[in-house]
Amino acid sequence: MTSLIKIGVIAGTPVDTQMGVDFVKKEGFEAVGYATASSPEEQNRLQFLEPKYLTLKVLDIIKDFENQGIYRIMIYCNSLSAAVDIQYIRSMQPKSLIVTPLDIYQNLATKYKKIVLWAANGQCLSAIEHIFYQQNPSIDIMGVSMLPVIKAIEEGEPPKTIIEKFDLFSLCIEKFKPHCLILGCTHLPYLQTELFKGLSVPIIDPAKEMLEFLTTSNPG
Repeated sequence: MTSLIKIGVIAGTPVDTQMGVDFVKKEGFEAVGYATASSPEEQNRLQFLEPKYLTLKVLDIIKDFENQGIYRIMIYCNSLSAAVDIQYIRSMQPKSLIVTPLDIYQNLATKYKKIVLWAANGQCLSAIEHIFYQQNPSIDIMGVSMLPVIKAIEEGEPPKTIIEKFDLFSLCIEKFKPHCLILGCTHLPYLQTELFKGLSVPIIDPAKEMLEFLTTSNPG
């Protein structure tokens, strides 16, 4: 039975926005999505060069969600979450319940001693690493910025092809021997089924905990 709860999904491009909407709907909730950019290249440019504009754009999207009666907001994209001023956004839209992947990582930091972290770009990678080191200064992180992989996902290349093309099984995994792999970009679950075939470590996607928070808490 479909829940009456409706989630507003914000992400960087139409592709990962739709991934977020599909994820929420698969879990039995309603969803409406908005993208902040038309491509990974535009998303990268906005995140690095125009974060203030991007923050205001996210604010406008949340206002539009509220006009539709949607007060549970998932900023599904890791790199978008790292680029915008989330505290300012929350202060300006106090009626909405807003969650980002960065909120979830705070709870993961003390669970693992050695992790591999894949992110879309260096800005996002740095933001996630900062959270992990703040919570657990002794954690050992091998971090990788993966924009070419994200572009390949956007272009619809098969997961197996992408994994082989970029040698993702060996990239930081086979030699580093981590305790888990963190998918620090919402495009990357596209590869998850294929990754499970070649990895023996847990693969962490924060989306489920984000959705659980939104659906078990009440907006302000």
